[in-house]
Amino acid sequence: RAETVIEATYQYQVAPWWQLQADLQHFFRPGGGIPDATGARIGDETVIGVRTTITF
Repeated sequence: RAETVIEATYQYQVAPWWQLQADLQHFFRPGGGIPDATGARIGDETVIGVRTTITF
């Protein structure tokens, strides 16, 4: 089965010149479920990120 990704993002305007954006990604069967070097299947993974934008 193929790799599947679900992503959610939220953007918040802190001030007229400043934005924050949170991001959450969850990967099901990373790499399509191929085994790692030890032969074990690579498990599902979650990635959390934050981005900020400042405008001058």
